[in-house]
Amino acid sequence: MMARPAQLQDIAPVFQIEQAVFGHHVYPDFFFRQAHDLWPDLFFVAPGAQDGELGGYIIGAPGSGQGEFWIMSLAVHEHCRGQGLGKQLLQALLQALRARQASHAKLTVHPDNSAVRLYQSQGFSVIEHQPHYFGHSDPRLVMRVDF
Repeated sequence: MMARPAQLQDIAPVFQIEQAVFGHHVYPDFFFRQAHDLWPDLFFVAPGAQDGELGGYIIGAPGSGQGEFWIMSLAVHEHCRGQGLGKQLLQALLQALRARQASHAKLTVHPDNSAVRLYQSQGFSVIEHQPHYFGHSDPRLVMRVDF
């Protein structure tokens, strides 16, 4: 099964994935409801290995510049990794951004996160390294893809 637009009933399972993947450094649960309300065409989920289970999600949002969008979060549950869900989700969002006539998309990612390779495989490149993005010694790469 392919990535699909998120539905209201997906919000609680998405928050569970968020907590499982990111631990204590997470968006609050109400963020996902607001993301669904604000950007329903930029919020996708992918099924997991078991019936009815969600394996991952991705959320995009408009940025401050004309044609700029951000990937706010991409998470795949640990037991669903290695099945192409992250790539599937990323491609669904990139397609939606092209439909919105985006000029480019940005994201931040920890330098040690294996998702860096996924992003690079889809055309993203590192435009900046910020060693204290989320505070002291919490680095992020800022990556960008142009359409």
